[in-house]
Amino acid sequence: MALQVVIVDDEKHGSESLALMIREFCPDLEIVAMANGVKQAVEMIDLHNPEIVFLDIEMPDGSGFEVIERTKNIAYHVIFTTAYEQYALKALKINALDYLLKPISADELMAAVKKVSKNEPRFKSELEQLLSRLREPARRDNITLPCQDGFVLIETINILRMEADSNYTHVYTNDKKKLTVSRTLKELENLVPPENFLRVHSAHLVNLNKVEKYIKGDGGYLVLSDATTVPVSRANKSALLQKLNLKF
Repeated sequence: MALQVVIVDDEKHGSESLALMIREFCPDLEIVAMANGVKQAVEMIDLHNPEIVFLDIEMPDGSGFEVIERTKNIAYHVIFTTAYEQYALKALKINALDYLLKPISADELMAAVKKVSKNEPRFKSELEQLLSRLREPARRDNITLPCQDGFVLIETINILRMEADSNYTHVYTNDKKKLTVSRTLKELENLVPPENFLRVHSAHLVNLNKVEKYIKGDGGYLVLSDATTVPVSRANKSALLQKLNLKF
């Protein structure tokens, strides 16, 4: 029985070239869909439940890593197809079946496909564990954040604050780094320990352990350990004062 395949590539000629090679050199595969971006790829994978996904990495609307994160069914083998070498380590970390650099040769393609039958069950279980950590709403000391070229694991104790920017969030850390992730502030709020973090404004979530000073005002504002000031909305002022055990 043929293994069902979805090809994801934002360039039409790339998809078509790979499809031709698969039909010629891999008769045990059946191409059930082709997608040209993250959104369409997720739809096709969820619809067809393929055994193998040939996945490009850089696409106009996101990355191949985002496709893996967003699909409901993650029990499929991933073969990355890309012109960029720098993502190989990240692909390795999620146990991708193979990583093929364009232009792909027939020998490389056939060798990658052969790994499907030899592949250890740990691929699926480890990928499922990684993505369940991304989706799981449970609050924990470490959170995994999606970024442009993969994922970042960060300790919540090292987060100073988070700031909303439309559907993105800027995460500021103790070492003065700024990480922009494609998640809303509300989504990230659900991941961090509520005893340590508080939404003090519609656009700001702060680590209460990093608060140095509260300045009174209509809502007031906070001064954090890095000297950053964060506004406090009138609606959130009461909750903040209660958390900090302050009375005015």
